[in-house]
Amino acid sequence: MIRVLFDAFYHMMPGHRIGNDISVGGYQENFGRYTPGDCFHPNGLSFLNADLAGEYDIRLLTQPYSDAAFFDADILLIANPDYPLYNGASPYRWAPQDVDALLRFVNRGGGVLLLVNSFLSRSDFWEENFDLERVSLLFDRLGVQWDPNYMSDDKTIERAKSGELQVGYGQGGRVLRASLPKGITPLITYNDNIYGFQTQIGAGSLVVIGDTGMISNGLICFPGFDNAAFFKNIFQKLSPKWKTIQPDCWDYRSYSHMSAAPNLNGINENMLRSMRPDAAWIKDHHYRHMTWEESPLTAVSGTIWNDIPVEISKIKTQSKTSIPLNWLPLCENMFGPKVQLDVVINSVSGQESTDLHIIGRTKSDKLVWEDILNTKQFKVAGEIEQVHMVYEMKVVLNKEGQPLSARWSQGQILYARNPQNDHYGHEIILCSRSGVISPRAVQ
Repeated sequence: MIRVLFDAFYHMMPGHRIGNDISVGGYQENFGRYTPGDCFHPNGLSFLNADLAGEYDIRLLTQPYSDAAFFDADILLIANPDYPLYNGASPYRWAPQDVDALLRFVNRGGGVLLLVNSFLSRSDFWEENFDLERVSLLFDRLGVQWDPNYMSDDKTIERAKSGELQVGYGQGGRVLRASLPKGITPLITYNDNIYGFQTQIGAGSLVVIGDTGMISNGLICFPGFDNAAFFKNIFQKLSPKWKTIQPDCWDYRSYSHMSAAPNLNGINENMLRSMRPDAAWIKDHHYRHMTWEESPLTAVSGTIWNDIPVEISKIKTQSKTSIPLNWLPLCENMFGPKVQLDVVINSVSGQESTDLHIIGRTKSDKLVWEDILNTKQFKVAGEIEQVHMVYEMKVVLNKEGQPLSARWSQGQILYARNPQNDHYGHEIILCSRSGVISPRAVQ
């Protein structure tokens, strides 16, 4: 099935309680409208969900946009990114990194459907304002301007056009001055207004529609309009080529982190920084986080899939196995000691794909600083008492059993006994190495 990732991070899920067992999106509180599973409100998406159920699997996205977040997605559905000013809205807002990740996803072949609204504030009308300020980060990249002072007729469902289809459009926004740059074409029009547009970016497609209500229960079902047929067509157009043609290359990214709470009686900030001097440095209360990435690459099947410790072809029918790993070093240019990790494998098969979940953990009380560090200055932190490791991988296989995408993390937590440390009498260091393999559609 085609996997649709619904953004439930930048748009709040239903939270307006009516009765004991029903939560819907609300008008006055303005949260949770336009969400799957809501058949109780005209702005729910249950009828759309039913239309798509035979070919599409809708799943919730609960984290910021990134290559890792999109690793198994085919289509990204973004319904009205919330403006945090309003009660019950999502507190999170798009950042430039989100737009970067969205465009990378489209470029390698994914499909994105972004639905927004008007941005007109009126004291006599419930406000549907999406976060125009942050969505404009994307519009600016495209060279598109959204009209900040327009809403379609609030007394009439306008009979807009998309090809031969008549689509109902209610209280939505428009492109400013009906002006689109080269390479971006109108998708929905009404008189001289452009209410939606589409464009090709790399191997994928982006569709933007100015009335999120178009996709809702109320307008999908409204007599006399073709909204249901319109969105079926849209989802078919957005479906990536890798669903029908096995890709011959993949994007590969690897990234790592280290976290600790430095103190003057053990591992201080200078010592922590010395382990990864080129890493990005982030302060979070008493904790310090360092992050770094390897250069991303695009390569053919053999190169990419041979770089991971799990042989997918051998374990896809197993429920348990053992995989070769190394304990993660704390410094550069070093490998930690080898370790065999026992993992369990859970698989869930659908009509056209199989999801593998591989996970296991282990621990050691035999490691010393020299195993994972090439310096002796950490002796002041005491002796290592225990190191724990967890490894988790998620893999999507196509209907032939070939790997299509994967995401994994190897996490590690180290405890060194240091009675001088006022944080529990231990030095605690967390570190990880993670990776993402995502398909790139054949152009």
